Amino acid sequence: MRILFSVPLWAGFFASSLAGITVDFQISNLGSNSFRYTYLVSGYSFLTNQELDIRFNPALYGSLSNGVAGSGFNLVLLQPNNPPGAFGDYSALALVDNPSLAGPFRVDVTFLGSGQPGSQPFFVNQFDASHNLVGQIASGVTGLPEPASFWLAGLGALLMLARRRSGNHAFGRLIRRNGKQEDAFEFR
Repeated sequence: MRILFSVPLWAGFFASSLAGITVDFQISNLGSNSFRYTYLVSGYSFLTNQELDIRFNPALYGSLSNGVAGSGFNLVLLQPNNPPGAFGDYSALALVDNPSLAGPFRVDVTFLGSGQPGSQPFFVNQFDASHNLVGQIASGVTGLPEPASFWLAGLGALLMLARRRSGNHAFGRLIRRNGKQEDAFEFR
């Protein structure tokens, strides 16, 4: 029973540390279909040559400008539809280990859709010292909870169900002696 409990517990700790990045945003209307995204990045410690890449759909965004990233990051803005059909990118590359996430992280956009712009996909990518892509570390959607939190909640529900079916309670199980239930608990 201890193994049944400890394996999901450790898996949950590792999943939350690997995929805990959250990128929330606020929108400011600048007028004439121009908006400013201000991002709040949390739950992750970037290492040197790791990139936060926020993508902008070319069907919804005409241009990106006035990008800002916090100290310890190098920012590159790649325009939507250049080449035609390509997503735009807000690419903030960490220049040092554990740069401050206090920001600011922001970019101005020309929005081609109706109403206000919304969420975008984001990725955390690892590059080598020569700036070659090594792989993707995490991904998600701005402003939405990370899938790892849903996984952890589901894991907790399964663990509670398994304990309930086995007759165990939070601190053990009730002891029955001579057909009578006692108020003592037996710990396993």
